[in-house]
Amino acid sequence: MLLGILALLFGTVILATWYIQTFTDTSYGKNSRFISTTFHAHPKSDAIGFPATGVVFIFAAIVIICNELKLPNLVINSLLILTLLVILISLIWRFSPLPIPRWADARYQYMKRHGMLDENGDPLPQFELSEDDEESADNDQGWGTP
Repeated sequence: MLLGILALLFGTVILATWYIQTFTDTSYGKNSRFISTTFHAHPKSDAIGFPATGVVFIFAAIVIICNELKLPNLVINSLLILTLLVILISLIWRFSPLPIPRWADARYQYMKRHGMLDENGDPLPQFELSEDDEESADNDQGWGTP
């Protein structure tokens, strides 16, 4: 039971960290974005990997707790299937050419909070970055390495 509670707490902390990193401009959010870009080579690692990992830990915690409470195998197996589906979908999405959903993209959310998007939700021309300029502009916003 203790392992289930710890896994539930860990999954909740992961989801809270991802939320703060993606949707806030707090100092913790800025530091988290900076650290993430330093350690993760691809933005999908943060946008897809963090929430999927948090959800998997939460589902695993629920499975552990259900097993301790001796709930029917149908409930436990259903949760295990959901957990495996989350893992499978996140891996397929991570390694496929599908774009990051805008609601999960920390860069898009930053631009949305700071009025850098047009009425269609696309970056305004003065805020669009070429691949050459991307690293230097990211540093100004706490996105890249110094």
